[in-house]
Amino acid sequence: MSKRKHARRRRRPRARGRRPAAAPAPTPTAGGHVAPVAAASLEQRGLPIVAELARVARGPGSPRLKLEGAMEVLFGAYGESDPDFSGLFLSGWVRARHDKQFRMTLAWQREQIRLSIEDILVEGVQARAFRADLDAGAVAAVIVGAAEGCLLQAATDGGAVSADQLVRTLLTLAISGA
Repeated sequence: MSKRKHARRRRRPRARGRRPAAAPAPTPTAGGHVAPVAAASLEQRGLPIVAELARVARGPGSPRLKLEGAMEVLFGAYGESDPDFSGLFLSGWVRARHDKQFRMTLAWQREQIRLSIEDILVEGVQARAFRADLDAGAVAAVIVGAAEGCLLQAATDGGAVSADQLVRTLLTLAISGA
């Protein structure tokens, strides 16, 4: 047996699809020190938003008032958040690229938020309060995306368009299709 064949046999098979565990992404806090992000922290900060949006979607009132209330909750939480909150989510998104627990936590929260808004939009289309040709799933995704954009603005101390202006514009588009 040649040395080459002998060397091949001794090699251990390489684990495929496994990456080394990523180090926790640091999150600067108001005091300036850096603390690791934990998926539990994301759940703790995101769950009240998810619960409140579900409550608004199931609650009484016209679809227009529900949508306005849901967007005020979402954009209020994301657009007027403290820097620690937006930093927590931004660091979580970066870490989610390599950490399945973060990816699943953020995906679940985002989907629950989107579904609550979609439920309101579907109810509005059925009640003829919103445009008949409204794609509820797509519009809900746009609303969530705009709210997530507010997290970036909050991290950089605001943007050219306030969260309130975004809510009014998105509400107008959903109702009239302007």
